[in-house]
Amino acid sequence: MKTMMTDFWTAKQKQDIVFFNEHVEEWASDPLYRRKFVVIADRQLRGFYDEFATAIEFAAVTFGGGCFIIQQILSDDN
Repeated sequence: MKTMMTDFWTAKQKQDIVFFNEHVEEWASDPLYRRKFVVIADRQLRGFYDEFATAIEFAAVTFGGGCFIIQQILSDDN
């Protein structure tokens, strides 16, 4: 049986991915947000960060063992 990456996500994380996909083009079109890492939890934007390490530190402190996602904002222009 083939295991997909989405098989490891919680229902909340899957909803956060949908939220990210709904907004990524908007964020990617703004030079201030391109290539940044975004933290999303409970279908809400929680912050933009220049580095993954900073994003994960914020998320770990803020949400502890809770559900969140971190995605990098990329576009075809990056």
